[in-house]
Amino acid sequence: MLEIFALISLCQKLAAIAKEKGRTKAWAALGALFWFLGEIVGFVIGEVMGLGMGGYLVAIAFACLGAYVAYTIVKALPEAPVSVTPAL
Repeated sequence: MLEIFALISLCQKLAAIAKEKGRTKAWAALGALFWFLGEIVGFVIGEVMGLGMGGYLVAIAFACLGAYVAYTIVKALPEAPVSVTPAL
């Protein structure tokens, strides 16, 4: 349950950062995508290592790593170019 709250908070933060930079809020989906991909990869690695329930902790660690990567990518986005139309 705490995972869901963390994921919602992450997506809201990413959407706010993207909007601040003049981008769409769709960049928040990157956070959810990287979170779930990290969790799946971490789970597979934990199972291959034979950690049993410890594999869940590895999955959560990889999910946090995915969230950090998504945050870094969105934070590094340049400001959206402003299109200026000449006055007639």
